[in-house]
Amino acid sequence: MTLSGQLTYDRVPLNVRTSGLDHDRTTQLPIRQAPVELLNSAGAVLMSTVSDDNGDYSFTVASGQTLRVRVRAEVQKGAPNEIDFKVVDNTSSDALYAIQGTLSEVSRVNQTRDLNAASGWGGTSYTSTRAAAPFALLDTIYGALEDFIAVDADIDFPTFNVLWSPRNRSENGNPAVGEIGTSSFTVANGVPVIRILGDADNDTDEFDSHVVVHEFGHYFENSLSRSDSPGGGHSIADRLDARIAFGEGWGNALSGMILEDPIYRDSFGARQSQGFEIDVENNVYASTGWFSEGSSQSILYDLFDAANDGADQATFGLGPIYRTFTDPEYRSGPAFTSIFAFLDALGNQTGIVESEIEALAAAQLISGTDKFGLGENNNGGLPDILPVYEVLPTNGAAVAFCSVDNFGDFNKHGNRRFFRIEVPAAGVYRFTMTQTTAGAGDPEFIVYKDGMEAGFGGSRTNRVEQQTFTLTAGTHVMEAYASRNVEDGATTGDVCYDFTVEAR
Repeated sequence: MTLSGQLTYDRVPLNVRTSGLDHDRTTQLPIRQAPVELLNSAGAVLMSTVSDDNGDYSFTVASGQTLRVRVRAEVQKGAPNEIDFKVVDNTSSDALYAIQGTLSEVSRVNQTRDLNAASGWGGTSYTSTRAAAPFALLDTIYGALEDFIAVDADIDFPTFNVLWSPRNRSENGNPAVGEIGTSSFTVANGVPVIRILGDADNDTDEFDSHVVVHEFGHYFENSLSRSDSPGGGHSIADRLDARIAFGEGWGNALSGMILEDPIYRDSFGARQSQGFEIDVENNVYASTGWFSEGSSQSILYDLFDAANDGADQATFGLGPIYRTFTDPEYRSGPAFTSIFAFLDALGNQTGIVESEIEALAAAQLISGTDKFGLGENNNGGLPDILPVYEVLPTNGAAVAFCSVDNFGDFNKHGNRRFFRIEVPAAGVYRFTMTQTTAGAGDPEFIVYKDGMEAGFGGSRTNRVEQQTFTLTAGTHVMEAYASRNVEDGATTGDVCYDFTVEAR
């Protein structure tokens, strides 16, 4: 006999007027490409299959058995596209989410057993298990994977987990009890993880598809490309470190690309009825330039979309953007990841019209011409921040710079200064960072070669930091800063230094 059915989950859409969840318009969508199991009364798995893109499944079984159907919140596929991700409860030892039907006897005629993962919404609050949430996350992310597979039939996605719980809330602390701070991407115990808020009447993100794809964008950067972002808090209005400006702009832009909707919405509040929106195609920001996530998202989305407006005459689609992110020259290049490095690498892709890229950059007040932002003239309100990369000679000559807190701390514009160092020959080099202004400054710096750390100066000594590193020949980059401007809870303030590098 045939035992078959359709697997669905409740999808709660967003209200386009309020950006809050609209439970009255809930629909049922298929649970796609998920493992489906047939279990006996003892809980043993007798047969398994995978649901199709309509959520359909089918088993051939003998009548008279007492069985139930279970579907797991994961997608596992082998070659040519390796996919292995699952949605787990981080507050329950990473238990895998699943739904299952009741135990019942298989009759002598074909049976239909449909399963639906319900939202749990009772009209004014959640009144039952929020079973739909893990499957909504599964479906949103699987849709993103499909779009990348469409431009690279051989792409492999490193294993990752999506962590969701109704206990996940906006508190920093122990993720095992739901203290995840915010929806975010990280690497935990060597495994990439996307953490998603689920705190009812405060902030839930399981149905906020743009938020979910944004965090998937960070997974993509980390696992298939490269990200040098320091992370931390940010907003469209902020003047940011160029690396986080680009990374967050990418996450926002990607959500518009994948969901075919440039309006990024995020719900929150009582009944999840409130929210905010961002138009990633908007070209006007209070903060405009290479330090703006708004500028980065605008450029990236305009490179992708077919709707040309203003300076946008580009219609590249996802393919060239994907190939740029995965190009070895970008992934392993000497410059930090930023809008400069990305646009420079994009110009190497087949079929790209350089003038279209330049027009989009110019419209966002970005004039730097190579991966290092050479010739950039937009200082973002900091006269001493240019050039983007200060050239640091290896002959012991001092270069002066300052770490400032004009726009905030930790990851803001001016907290850290970028340097470019051309090491003429492999050998031992001494790095010295000396404070030239009064007060405590605790100088620190990190040296990189092709995206990998080559040396760290962070001995916690006050006013002078000196370290000796063995370096290979070639281009190195460095970030240098006053630790007081990048540490949580520290008293910030402008601090200036001299920096020298010399062969030993």
